[in-house]
Amino acid sequence: MATTPLTLIIFNFYLPQSGALPIPNLPIEAEEPLVFLLSAIPWVMAGGMVGVAGAGLVGLASGFMLGMFVTHSLFTPLEVAGLALIYDAAVRQCYRTGFFRWLRQPFVAAVLLSLVYIPVFLLIAFLSIPGILAERLDYALAQNWMQVFAKILPLYAAGFLAQLVYWIFPLLWPRPAKLTPSPAETSLQTRFMTITLPMVLILVLVLTLADWLVAGYAARQMMEDRLGNTTRIAAESVPYFLEAGQSFILNMATSDLVNLPDDAVEDELAYNIKAVSYFHQLTLFDAAGAIRGSYPQSSFSLNDLTDEEELAIGLAIKGIRLQIYTVPPASTETGGNISFIAAILDEAGIAQGVLLGRADLKINPFTQPALTALASLGADGGEGFILDDAGQILYRTSESTALSSMDLYIDKVNDQPVFFEDFSPTGTRQLVYYQPVVGRPWAVVATMPARVAQQTSLEIAVPLLAILGLFTMLAYLMLRFSLGSVTQTLKQLGGQATRIAQGELSSAAPVTGADEIGALGKSFEQMRLSLKARLDELNKLLNVSQGVAAKLDIYDAVHPILEAALSEDAISARAVLIQGVRMDIAGDKLVTIGAGPVADQFSHLDSQVFELMRQQEVLTIQNTTRVRRISSLDHQLHPAALIGLALYHENTYYGALWIGYQKPRQFEDEEVRFLSTLAGEAAVAAANANLYASAEIGRRRLEAVLTSNPEPIMVFDDKDRLLLLNPAALQVTGLIATPTVGLPAQEVVSSAELAALLTGPIELRIATREVKLPNGNIYHASVAPVMGENQQIGKVCVMRDISHYKELDSIKSDFVATVSHDLRSPLALMRGYTTMMSMVGELNDQQKSYVAKMVHGIEDMSRLVNNLLDLGRLDSGIKLKLSQLQPGVLVEQVINQLTPQANQKKIRLAFEPPEEELPSDLTADVALIQQALINLVENAIKYTKVGGEVIVRLELQDNKLAFQVTDSGIGIAPLDLPRLFEKFYRSERREAHEQRGTGLGLAIVKSIAERHGGEVVVESQLGKGSVFTLRIPLQEHPPVKPLVGMPQNKG
Repeated sequence: MATTPLTLIIFNFYLPQSGALPIPNLPIEAEEPLVFLLSAIPWVMAGGMVGVAGAGLVGLASGFMLGMFVTHSLFTPLEVAGLALIYDAAVRQCYRTGFFRWLRQPFVAAVLLSLVYIPVFLLIAFLSIPGILAERLDYALAQNWMQVFAKILPLYAAGFLAQLVYWIFPLLWPRPAKLTPSPAETSLQTRFMTITLPMVLILVLVLTLADWLVAGYAARQMMEDRLGNTTRIAAESVPYFLEAGQSFILNMATSDLVNLPDDAVEDELAYNIKAVSYFHQLTLFDAAGAIRGSYPQSSFSLNDLTDEEELAIGLAIKGIRLQIYTVPPASTETGGNISFIAAILDEAGIAQGVLLGRADLKINPFTQPALTALASLGADGGEGFILDDAGQILYRTSESTALSSMDLYIDKVNDQPVFFEDFSPTGTRQLVYYQPVVGRPWAVVATMPARVAQQTSLEIAVPLLAILGLFTMLAYLMLRFSLGSVTQTLKQLGGQATRIAQGELSSAAPVTGADEIGALGKSFEQMRLSLKARLDELNKLLNVSQGVAAKLDIYDAVHPILEAALSEDAISARAVLIQGVRMDIAGDKLVTIGAGPVADQFSHLDSQVFELMRQQEVLTIQNTTRVRRISSLDHQLHPAALIGLALYHENTYYGALWIGYQKPRQFEDEEVRFLSTLAGEAAVAAANANLYASAEIGRRRLEAVLTSNPEPIMVFDDKDRLLLLNPAALQVTGLIATPTVGLPAQEVVSSAELAALLTGPIELRIATREVKLPNGNIYHASVAPVMGENQQIGKVCVMRDISHYKELDSIKSDFVATVSHDLRSPLALMRGYTTMMSMVGELNDQQKSYVAKMVHGIEDMSRLVNNLLDLGRLDSGIKLKLSQLQPGVLVEQVINQLTPQANQKKIRLAFEPPEEELPSDLTADVALIQQALINLVENAIKYTKVGGEVIVRLELQDNKLAFQVTDSGIGIAPLDLPRLFEKFYRSERREAHEQRGTGLGLAIVKSIAERHGGEVVVESQLGKGSVFTLRIPLQEHPPVKPLVGMPQNKG
């Protein structure tokens, strides 16, 4: 608010306006519009930043300053305050439509506000100027547009500045936090009115302006014609008047008049004036310029002559025959005089005297037509003038007009008629018609106040404006009432839609008629009926689906479907199904189910329909009397119409559903679609019953197999809860703690070791373990996953009593250990003597070959004995020698040890260190881990062809340290993978037998891994190589007994 006075001082300028018109009826000059460019900035900024109260106060203060120092109008404070409030409402509204989003932009709001301000400014201009209605209306509508531009230009400047603030400083210009629907969104009537009403108002405004301009043009044209006719009449009489005066004065200026005695001159002059009635003053001068006589003013003297007359008399004495001069009227007179000076010459052309005749324009009979025509303008406030060649007023119809007014027309002297606008000395705008006199440099001027033309234009425009306003009002009322009826109807339809959405489908739509609204109402009614029928169908389908889902008995599941299929004309609904949907039906007998008052009477058609529906999905018989196969059945009832539907589920035919009707009928698409849906539910029910029957039969068979199996078997779900166990499991002492179905495995079995095996992850392989029960027996427990749709859904545990086999294995191990130990000394002796044979004497090549073969055989036997002894120590469960393990150093030692062997086959042997840092507190039996890694790398080198590669990697996998050996060798056949880690097992492939071996290396690796609580797995593809992975847990594990059996690899 403090900046308001400053904005009125700086950046002000005038707009150029040529031909500007002043305010009517005020004696002031028209001023150029003054633009206060910054005057709107305070209240525009306040409207966006402060709010409605601040904007109103700042606008009121700004308007007060403008009104007091600039406009001097009481309307200005209210005008500016109102603009500020409107602008604040525009930029702070929170409506969400595109128009209102743009309206929140400050510059856009300023532009739209300027359009709203134009009619407001015109109204203020209309009310604030003096004059009659026509003058004010003409000034407001046609003469004030530069003032309008001067008013809205500051608004544009303020809007542009506010837009910059809006973009650059968004925190200063609040945005609405939540947008709400606009009035046009909440009401169709409001939306239509907001679209059409501005267009109608613009159209009315344009038509009003056009009507006013056309009426003004017509009135101006009429006024031009009137003034033009008047001035032409007057102008046509002036030459005749002058010519008559010349003729009369020449006829009177004769030598006889000069020769008369002085006492007879006055009588002669009196006679001439009375005889002609043209001159009102005649004066005779002698050759010296002295007055000889005068009439009717006998006392006429030289002092009564004007300067022009004195000059003319002197010229006449010199011989100029005729002269005419004008004498303007006095200030109290309306008409001037015309002086005719004629020289009286003798036969020699010498002036004997001069005759002066004065003619008064006001009373001269020759000028009365012209004066009468000019005087007729006075009835409407107009005036008429006769101007001489100098632009002086010779005649005026009104004494109120000052003689100085002749200055107004001096610059208008022309030889062509001119019609223009001008102002009187009192500031009244008037229309002027300038008509030159033909043959004389005189002119006739007629003026008429502009208000006469404005009043005429108003009289022309008012009827049209009244008709326009009447029609606009009628159109508004008709539009509002018609839209009201439409919106009322739409509200009823909206209420109907709400009731339909709430499920109230009993009441009909109240809209009637044949127009679009009636068609919409009929559509709503059809939608209600269709939706009601559809909901009824859905309710039936819901009940049917619930019955199908809840009941596995085919009779209980299908009977609701048949009941739902019975319509008004349906008297029978039957289902014919295959035998497999029930377990208690033997042979090939079909399962039939019926519903309806006479369903059983049509059972003889079941087999026919069953066979017909194998070849088609839908069978419709609109009139059965026209079908020979059905109508030819003697002494048997048949329906009048029939529709049958095949029951297919997943390309399996389960039977047919058919409905019989009492009368012939046309089957609509909706009815067929509904019955097809019921048929689909019946097919699902039949498929479920068939599956249930098959599953029940399979369950009974499985139960019989489990019951007859002498080995304990337990089945668990995916949550490790007991599902099933056979009688053999209950008979094993110390195996089952609580044989309750649904209990966790930890509570079902007594052995903690077996519980850990049952609850541990098994992924896609079979987990095995030897379990010793409290009764002393040792069982081989095998846990396999039960898979369903690529995911584990349970586990099955099979236990086999291997106590006898363990005793035999122990005896075998003792025997092998004893034999192996006893063989070491003979083998050493044989090796020594064999190597010493070359010392005894020279051996030939054949002998050397025999000795080499003996040495290789002894070395193979030694390796076998050492492997057997190592395997025996591992199987005996000796305690591990745990120490800190450095995996990277260990791998490098193994690679350095086996590099020469790899170089012999040109195999690249490399170590890839892990990307992440390995823990430093890993403990293991370093010698055993090294032995296992040597076996894996040596095997990889052995079965990799020349030029291949073997890569050793270290990784962390599921909290385990993994030694991964990857080769590009010959690969392992899938049939060899399950037995790969068994003792003495070797593949039957030719490529495998080309390499020497004992078949104990991988068994030793497996025993070492299991002694550390880890595992060894293999993935391989023929021709592409193999990947052996030895996993050792990071945390320290207590020694565990060796596992019997072998894991099934994923690959």
